[in-house]
Amino acid sequence: MKIKELMALDLFKKSKLLTGDIGLENEVSSAMVLEAIDIEKWSKRNQLILTSFYAFQNVPEKEWDNFFEKTKEIGISGLVIKMDRLITMIPESLIDLCFQYEIPLIKIMADISYEKIMLTIYEPIIYAQGHLLRVYYNVRQRFAELGRNLQSFEQILDVVYQLMEAPCSLEIPGSNVSIHRGRRFENYVVTQSNYLKTNEFTKNSYERLLLLSPDHSQELVAYKTTIMTRTNDYCTLMVYQQHQEIRESHILILENAIDVIHEHLQLQYQIKKDRHTRLNNLADAILQNTPSNMDELNSLLDDANMNSYPYYQGVAFTRHKGDQVPLDKLMVKKISSLRKNTLFFEHYNYTIILYNLKERKSILTKKELQQLFTTEIPLSKGVTISLSQIKEKNQLKRIMFECLNSLRFNNKLHIGPIISFKDLGIFQYFMEDEHFERLEVLIPEELKLLQLNHYDFFETLYTFFKCGRNYKRTAELLFLHPKTVRYRLKRIEEILNIDLSNPIQLVNYEISTHLLKIKTKRENTL
Repeated sequence: MKIKELMALDLFKKSKLLTGDIGLENEVSSAMVLEAIDIEKWSKRNQLILTSFYAFQNVPEKEWDNFFEKTKEIGISGLVIKMDRLITMIPESLIDLCFQYEIPLIKIMADISYEKIMLTIYEPIIYAQGHLLRVYYNVRQRFAELGRNLQSFEQILDVVYQLMEAPCSLEIPGSNVSIHRGRRFENYVVTQSNYLKTNEFTKNSYERLLLLSPDHSQELVAYKTTIMTRTNDYCTLMVYQQHQEIRESHILILENAIDVIHEHLQLQYQIKKDRHTRLNNLADAILQNTPSNMDELNSLLDDANMNSYPYYQGVAFTRHKGDQVPLDKLMVKKISSLRKNTLFFEHYNYTIILYNLKERKSILTKKELQQLFTTEIPLSKGVTISLSQIKEKNQLKRIMFECLNSLRFNNKLHIGPIISFKDLGIFQYFMEDEHFERLEVLIPEELKLLQLNHYDFFETLYTFFKCGRNYKRTAELLFLHPKTVRYRLKRIEEILNIDLSNPIQLVNYEISTHLLKIKTKRENTL
């Protein structure tokens, strides 16, 4: 109830409002008789204060200002002064303070008792609260019944539409949900926006939007609330109406609807999480712990719907860190879209997507992946994608090996943001654990001694090969003068007793330098 509605009641028609139009929109939710001016200890927001002025009699006027300042801070609805035989006039200074602090001041004559005043105030308040309780009970019952049989967001919005009798919409972009009931207002423009004040019935925030039609002939109000989901998506519920103010009963409907929406979102999230965990475990069993028993492998592939075709291929990428997790999901979505039958396995620092292919010519290529990615996914920022070769079912275990070793190799000897296992060429042989020991035989002893005794020279040789034997680029990477690079390479030729212009020696030492670099990095990580 507002002050203006209070003044319209029969009893208050005999009273007098001494502060004009000030505070007529103030809400009144309770009333209290003033016995002492320590109002901050017992009063509350939207309360109407009744007094016969006795509480002010022994208080110096200079302290009245402090009382009204506290009254304003608390949010008191108004002040009612009941005249009696001992108080026939309200001091002008008190009226001035009411104007200054915008507190409505109502004067009631002595022949009206406190009991009648209290009953007059509380009767409509109690009636309104009783009505709200009945509405709350009915709405709660309706949504509780819905919750027991809930299968879709459409059902929730249907109930909201029926109860509020107003157009409404529900948008959940992350779940591809976009539902409307009633008339649409898509072309209307938002001209004003502000948040509603919350009360004891609300735990959610509501934004009040003023909308204008395209031809400026019609204006309406929309109430919008946003729910954050577990997956950081936004869920937006909107209700449209012609009334400028939303009723408390409608707020109760929306509060209950939000509860049910949130519960359904939680349920969907849990279902997706459980399904994701199950599929990830299946992918782990298929790719990382591949059964040697073909019947067992077929069973796993059947469970994952990955046993339709004879061929398989894998694509892996290094995962983003921290707040870029949504980018990982986007990459999985885009890469998976290249073929129909897919399954992906997420590790803490990489993701592998497995494809089940109908024929060999369906193999994914580097060119396809290069065309797929745009500035939307910055592959240049520490992300590498690798492709395995196409495999048959009995070679499934090789897919993970090829994908991960391509990533590791590219991390050490960067070829590009997208690498295929076949790009490794002769280095494929040395990716096998059991072949690493052969490096000792293949790498010339003089090169090992160069790394051990002349590390700067070894790094210069390695960088020279890495830069495609470009002197200028080598100098830039090592922050050296090109003449210094040429000098070092001449000294390296003398130390190794080789001729870098000899194509056989050049190829031999270039491969050996890369192999030694791989061997050193591998040993440092063990």
